Amino acid sequence: MVKREIAVLRYGHRLVRDYRVTSHCCLVARAFGASKIIISGDQDGGIKKSVLDVAKRWGGKFEIGFSESWEKTVKEFRKKGYFIVHLTMYGLPLQKEIEKIRKKNKILIIIGSQKVEPKVYEESDANIAVTGQPHSEIAALAITLDWIQQGEELEKKFKGAKISVKPMEKGKNVRKVNQSKCFK
Repeated sequence: MVKREIAVLRYGHRLVRDYRVTSHCCLVARAFGASKIIISGDQDGGIKKSVLDVAKRWGGKFEIGFSESWEKTVKEFRKKGYFIVHLTMYGLPLQKEIEKIRKKNKILIIIGSQKVEPKVYEESDANIAVTGQPHSEIAALAITLDWIQQGEELEKKFKGAKISVKPMEKGKNVRKVNQSKCFK
């Protein structure tokens, strides 16, 4: 597995209106191999608490932070050598640009919430479309993370997990790690 540092910037989070979608963006970022998410817009301690609780129970290291300025965040990541990828249905096709992205060891992926201002397009190193049709930023993020890592993140084991899922054809089996007792 190629060692990459992938972070996500959630652009324009709005309290109440975006809580559920932003929470799902955080969960997808964590599960699909990003090490952190920065939420630009309204600060939302509830999201941070719930996502960090998931990481505590399901394992792995994941950071969540807030930024008052997406521009400042992009500049900070660029100084650290990150390649800036903006996911937008108006960008170049992922399948045609993926090799360029995979060559980068540090990637910051920007996903929007509210209408994205033109400067985001200008400040990004790549404006990438998963499809040219209206769709969810959650889906775009999951597909992009999967394509970058070529499915390797689907096999990832999360260190420090307190619970895990035992795959089953039917039903659910969630267990405490290192114990045979199941949760119902």
